[in-house]
Amino acid sequence: MASVTRARITAPKLLDLVPSFQLHLRAENKSPKTIESYTEAVRRLHDYLAANGMPLEAASITGEHIESFMADQLARLRPASARARFASLRQFFTWATSRDEREIDRSPMEGLKPPKVPEHPVPVISIEGLRALLRVVDHDSGFYGRRDASIIRLFVDTGARLSEIANLRVADLDLGAATVSFIGKGGGQRINPIGNKTTKALDRYLRTRAGHRDEAREALWLGRSGPMSSFGIAEAVKRRAIEAGIGEMHVHQLRHSAAHYLRLAGADDDAVLRLMGWRDRSMLHRYGASAADERAREVHKRLSPGDRL
Repeated sequence: MASVTRARITAPKLLDLVPSFQLHLRAENKSPKTIESYTEAVRRLHDYLAANGMPLEAASITGEHIESFMADQLARLRPASARARFASLRQFFTWATSRDEREIDRSPMEGLKPPKVPEHPVPVISIEGLRALLRVVDHDSGFYGRRDASIIRLFVDTGARLSEIANLRVADLDLGAATVSFIGKGGGQRINPIGNKTTKALDRYLRTRAGHRDEAREALWLGRSGPMSSFGIAEAVKRRAIEAGIGEMHVHQLRHSAAHYLRLAGADDDAVLRLMGWRDRSMLHRYGASAADERAREVHKRLSPGDRL
C-alpha cells in the first residue's frame, strides 16, 4: 500500500493562522483583552508586509522583515507600546513553531531583541495629596461623594487595577469580614483585606446606593446611566483630583502609590506580591520606583549602621 503523506497545497499566510492562534489562546485561558492584543499585532504585521510588497506566507517571513516592521512601529508608537507589539508577535511565532503545531520550522524572531523602553517611573501621590483627594469626597455626603470616596479608598487600600475595581459586583464585598474579592489577570481570584475606613466608606455607599434606580443591578458602581465603565471610574477620579488641587492624575498612580506605602510601612515582598496580584517579582522594582529613595532613607533611619556602633 502506498504511504500517505500530509502536505499543504499552499503555504499558510499570516491571517490564515489567526483563527487557530485565537483558539489556542482561549484554551490557555487568556483574557479577551490579551487575545485581542496578540492577534492585533499579527494583523498589523500582515498589513505592513502587504503594503511594502513583502511576503505574507508565515514560512517566508524573516528577521529582517520583523526588524523593518518594528522600526515602523517605533516611529508610530510609544516605545512601551512597540515593545508590547513585539512581545505579542513573539507569542504568535512561538505557537506557530511549537512541536504540536509545526506551521513553520523556525521563528523569524530568533535572536531579535525587543525595543528598549526608557524608564519613566510613575510618580506616587504624596500622603498630603491623598488626604486632599479624600477631603474633597468626604465633604460631599451625597450619592456621588460616597461612591467616589469608596472608589478612591479601595484603590489606595488594595492597590487594585482599574479593571478589577470596575468589574466589582456587590456580592464581591464582605464587609463583615472586611474583604473584597477581585478577579485579576487571567481570571484568577484573590481576596484582599480592607481597612476600617474603607469598610466604613463602602457601607455608607451601599446604604445610599439602595435608593438608586439601578440598585438591583449586580455591578457595584452606579452612575447616572447605570453601571459605570472603567473609563467612567477613571474620569471620576481625575475630576476629584482636579478639585483637590492635585492636577492631572491617572488612576494607575494610585496603584503605584499603594505599592509604595505598603513597602514603606514594612510589608515584605511576598505580602506585597500577593496583595497586588503579581506573579512576576520584577514588578516589585517597577511599582513605586519613583519613591525608592524615600524607602531607602526610611530603612536607614531604622537600621543605621553608624548608630549601632
